[in-house]
Amino acid sequence: MFKAINLFVFTAAALILNSSCSSTNENQHSNKDLSLGSLELNIDVQKHTLENGLRLLLVRDSKLPIASIYTFYDVGGRYERKGTTGATHFLEHMMFKKTKNYPAEYFSDYIETYGGNSNAYTTFDNTVYYENIAAQTVEKMIELEAERMANLMLEEVPFEKERQVVLEERKMRYENRPSGKIHLAMMKAMFNGTPYGGSVIGDAKDVKELDRKQMLEFYHDFYAPNNAIMVIVGDINPSAILSKVQDTIGKIPMNKTLDTKKAKLDDAGRYKREGKLPYVRSLKGQSKNPMFRLAFPSVSVTHEDTYALDFLSDILGTGTSSYLVKNYVVSKNPRLSKVYSYNYNLKNGGIFVIGGELLPKKGIKDTRRKLLKSLKDSCEKAITPRAVQKTKNMLLKQYYEAISTNDGLASFLGSSEFFNGDYREYKKQLKSYSEMNVDQVRDVCRRYISGNDYVFLSIWDRN
Repeated sequence: MFKAINLFVFTAAALILNSSCSSTNENQHSNKDLSLGSLELNIDVQKHTLENGLRLLLVRDSKLPIASIYTFYDVGGRYERKGTTGATHFLEHMMFKKTKNYPAEYFSDYIETYGGNSNAYTTFDNTVYYENIAAQTVEKMIELEAERMANLMLEEVPFEKERQVVLEERKMRYENRPSGKIHLAMMKAMFNGTPYGGSVIGDAKDVKELDRKQMLEFYHDFYAPNNAIMVIVGDINPSAILSKVQDTIGKIPMNKTLDTKKAKLDDAGRYKREGKLPYVRSLKGQSKNPMFRLAFPSVSVTHEDTYALDFLSDILGTGTSSYLVKNYVVSKNPRLSKVYSYNYNLKNGGIFVIGGELLPKKGIKDTRRKLLKSLKDSCEKAITPRAVQKTKNMLLKQYYEAISTNDGLASFLGSSEFFNGDYREYKKQLKSYSEMNVDQVRDVCRRYISGNDYVFLSIWDRN
């Protein structure tokens, strides 16, 4: 599975992006040839750090008169305290509203006028805004990003209107869908007592009670240049763009108390799970056949084991030839109508998940017992040289597809910079993937999914 938060998780082959990295004080250049069969990839990245702390990555690609802008803020659900869950996501909605110098909806209307599109997403770890636009509008978009970073109004009437939109989104995503309901229950169980133990949208009670003053405090705390990364890829003049960013976002003061606040919020003690494992529960929901989630504690996004765990998740549950699909879906005596697995890594923790849906007349207790046994066997049976090589090939394809567009490359570079502190960290990651072997994948299989530290949840309309 190619994970949204791990767009920088890639693979196989000796794939190296050529890059030049520059700061406001110096330029550094490094050039290496890359070849993937007959395919050559040569990407020149300029990195700048402004005096107010903004990190800026620029890539010039003039094949078409278009560009993509991604702005990453280091604020997500993990920075919310009790009683304010959902504040980050709610604020994301409000960031498209009125600012001091522009009316409501101007941001989106301007982009659409020139045939572009924009959107945003919030995770537990960050909030990301992105635009795919005509190249001629890039400098104006930089002005608009600076405007909403510093001058959001958060007016009362649109604030209350958007509250209802967020509550409806929560109902649609979690309360009215069995897959959403079981996912939320899984996060609460696996990350009990931590900032990850819930929903990015927030608890309904908190969303209903959040007030404008709390939202403004949250905005002023975390929407600052020294808490942001901007990535611009496309038909641009890097020197002109740097000058524009310095004249706009570069004039916004940094938040000098931010590092102290974030250090407290990222303290390891906040991410220590409460309660014992295994944890097994049945939920009632609108599912004609039982659905389940089996989850094991995993690792943070920068942990060295995450690469092997990504291989393991694909070998077990991605594609018709994967181990669990062959044994539970397309076998002579199938038990499941579908099965999947994924390794979900966060800044301060992780979770390895296997999910699926039972066929009619198949029991959930018996399925859990068989599944746990087969997972122990899978460390030897499923992880073969052929399976590892196939996964390398698949991840390489996903990687190249992800960076083949301005949008994909901007997302990839920003994600790598955000999670690792340096976008060039992908070289280490690529090396890990290219050198991945059977022993490494079997090792993480034995250590992470063969024991009794797990959460097992099922949901069914008959529970």
